[in-house]
Amino acid sequence: MNVPENASYFTASTLRTANSMIDQGFLGIESIRLDAWWQQFIGDEEKYFAACLLERLIFRSRRQVDSALRAVFRGNLNGAVTGKQWDGTLVSNLRLRDDPKIRLVPVIRDHDPPTKSGPYILRQLARTLRVEQGWMCWPWQVEQHLRESATETIIFVDDFLGTGSQFEKFYKRWQLEKLLSSGIDLHYVPIVACSTGIEYLKKQFANLSITPAELLDDSHRFFQSQYWDEKTRGSIDATQAKNWYLDFCAKNSIGPRKGKNALGFGELELTFGFYHSTPNNSLPILWFQSDNWKPLLRR
Repeated sequence: MNVPENASYFTASTLRTANSMIDQGFLGIESIRLDAWWQQFIGDEEKYFAACLLERLIFRSRRQVDSALRAVFRGNLNGAVTGKQWDGTLVSNLRLRDDPKIRLVPVIRDHDPPTKSGPYILRQLARTLRVEQGWMCWPWQVEQHLRESATETIIFVDDFLGTGSQFEKFYKRWQLEKLLSSGIDLHYVPIVACSTGIEYLKKQFANLSITPAELLDDSHRFFQSQYWDEKTRGSIDATQAKNWYLDFCAKNSIGPRKGKNALGFGELELTFGFYHSTPNNSLPILWFQSDNWKPLLRR
């Protein structure tokens, strides 16, 4: 891979910007963590590639997640659930002690700890919007709530929707299709969603409304042609960059199955991370940890 003429300037500038954002509190990554990750790239070529990763990194802090939760629960979701124009209707209903007939259910992935995915985001939602605890329930409690309180609306809460396969497994795991008849209003609210996953779930669950706070599409793929053409002025195309990356991951055993899933789950090629965790749809070079590789982001 032949790096462009301005590679050294771009590399130094990008690293300097990342450290500055950390110092100012805009990027929730410790400086020591960035330094340890950066030192693993040797030579101009590898450091240029690492700089491209940093430039394309999308990182959402706790404050940004709080803002996203407020925005979606007072915005599109509010209208979809309540049909009201006032943006505070849904949140106000969820604060009531009188049953609003709405339940918030975290999306749980098998083998995930409580610090990840739906449970973590649901706890943050409860703190941020001051939701009444009684209107939150685990997926195995849904049947009981439907039977005892005549619940009319279920809102599934999650941090990230990638390919859609994990939500599908969750839905089938708890046999929700049998419980949730056509008379129940169903909403899935991931903080961030990929267009690929939305399209997939719409085909699988016709009665499921999906309302993300933030949407990622093909333009957010790291090996997107336009980015590499513009960044390198034609000296490196997307295919060359991808092949270089795959070789690098294989050489350093980066990623599950010793680098064989190097493009992330579903091959979405993302460079995305939250302050609390990183979806496995992101490139493992950012989050994978082993005796030989130190990650930039927390998995």
